[in-house]
Amino acid sequence: MSCRSCHSANQSKFPAEISVHFSGFHGLEKPTVFVFPKLLICLNCGFTEFFVTDDELQKLKNFEPSDDGGGS
Repeated sequence: MSCRSCHSANQSKFPAEISVHFSGFHGLEKPTVFVFPKLLICLNCGFTEFFVTDDELQKLKNFEPSDDGGGS
């Protein structure tokens, strides 16, 4: 599998902890969702991709994004 950005084969997986915050003022009232993906990082250009587990994805789906113009 090659990098989707530069097509290099020089990639490695790294464990990670990511804290997902919801945007906008009302997002401050929502709890942070922690996800623990394995990052696939291209060691040539730095392009990174990851997947969250079904359980983590469900936690994210349970919160509606704010509608106060906070952006994404």
